[in-house]
Amino acid sequence: MSLRGRQAGARSLTPSVRFLVVNVGGACIALHADRIQGLQTIEEAGPAGPLTVQGLEYAYIDLALRLRRPVDAEGLETRIILFSKGHVRGNIRVSQVYGLKDMEVSKILPLPRQFRGEEQRWYQGMILFENSVALVLNPAWVLQECATSTGLGLETSQAGSSLVPSSGPALIGGQTKAC
Repeated sequence: MSLRGRQAGARSLTPSVRFLVVNVGGACIALHADRIQGLQTIEEAGPAGPLTVQGLEYAYIDLALRLRRPVDAEGLETRIILFSKGHVRGNIRVSQVYGLKDMEVSKILPLPRQFRGEEQRWYQGMILFENSVALVLNPAWVLQECATSTGLGLETSQAGSSLVPSSGPALIGGQTKAC
């Protein structure tokens, strides 16, 4: 089964979203799985910088810096995520990949009131993961600098209003590792 794939016959009546939950700068982050084009190891990708994979260029995105998080030391668990939206592509280094999480849209929690500044454009909400919370990144914001450098435009919305429900329900079962 791929990141975009579903098991045969597994159909849900409620809309759901699949996320890849990762660690960036010590923070638990949820990336939209339908935007992920692949994963690579450090050995496959080489040093941080732009990557060309199957003839497509993926600009380097320093996500820890953009999120104002400490930079992770590269280790055995470090992965490079090939991320895209439309014709805009970027590669993101993460310190660890925790796994995939399918979420009903109604179970994605809104951001707390403390998120009042520019970070409202960064995140689309939160999901409960293991014994922690993963912040859902806005794909357009993640790729915004790549779009600017290539001259392509991406729309960014306030707090991902189309994704976040008006109220969030109780605890959701976890995956393999805690953030």
